[in-house]
Amino acid sequence: MNRPATRDIELSVELDASPEDVFRAVTDGTELAKWLAPEARSTAPEGGKKGSIWISWGEGMSAEHEIEIFDAPKRVRHPSGKNRETMAPLYADWSIEAREGGKATLRLVHSGFSVGADWDDEFDAHARGWKLMLQNLRQYFARHAHEPAVHLPCMSKEASPRGSIWKTLLGKLGLSAPPKVGDQFRFTTPKGDVLTGVVDFVTETHDLALVVREYDDALLRFTLAGKADAQSTFVYGYVIVYGAERERAREFLAAGSSAMSH
Repeated sequence: MNRPATRDIELSVELDASPEDVFRAVTDGTELAKWLAPEARSTAPEGGKKGSIWISWGEGMSAEHEIEIFDAPKRVRHPSGKNRETMAPLYADWSIEAREGGKATLRLVHSGFSVGADWDDEFDAHARGWKLMLQNLRQYFARHAHEPAVHLPCMSKEASPRGSIWKTLLGKLGLSAPPKVGDQFRFTTPKGDVLTGVVDFVTETHDLALVVREYDDALLRFTLAGKADAQSTFVYGYVIVYGAERERAREFLAAGSSAMSH
């Protein structure tokens, strides 16, 4: 019996970091929590025992996987999700290549997604998610390398279509549609505090990523999930705060998430 055809997400990013630092960023729990998920733990392979990675984005959104390839500082491969059509595992395969000037290229192949229009939304959502996470990683190394971080999420289900929420969010941030990378934003919170900064990643009506000056270039992210014609939208937001500003992380989360309130 022939296996069903599958497709892969293939992405790469050049990072201002050594291969060793990049390898730690994709395998060490503390480092993973600085760009990928609010909580992460890992164990390295030892003797004949495989290592593992546990990642959580919140209640009901966690997973633990064995590491199948652990070749520091060049490559790591582990399961990452499941194909909902075939129930076969998806795989995340990371490879790292040194570049001149102390930089490195990180490549990701997330493989095993079903082919066909019925699975386009799932494939596209994963691809968008990885692009945003890799932007988080780029920002971490460019601006906050080796600094400790606090990563806090907030989630809500809004009784409005995705496009309506997106329009409201842009309006509160003083952004014109469609927003572009490099656009400046300004937002006054309900308490009267002002947040300013720049858009560093955007996917129209889905993802808006901001770098916020008042918290030492901390990251504020919004992802809107749901079909365009659905009457409700799942909103996943989070902040990643580095260095001394970590003490104000919850204050920042409250200020940032207020941009989603009606």
